[in-house]
Amino acid sequence: MNQKTYLRLMLALTVVYGVVIALLALLETGGVGVVAIVGGVVVGLGWALTGVLAKRPS
Repeated sequence: MNQKTYLRLMLALTVVYGVVIALLALLETGGVGVVAIVGGVVVGLGWALTGVLAKRPS
């Protein structure tokens, strides 16, 4: 996988995360805070790994 693929994957994951949080908030389900925290950590680590592991052009 190249850098563009990692970036697109992370962007898609971030958008899906935002949509899930929005839907949970709109539906007024319990546990939105827990989902937000866990998802935020996962997305944050994903972005960090994308920056570290993605090959950068010379």
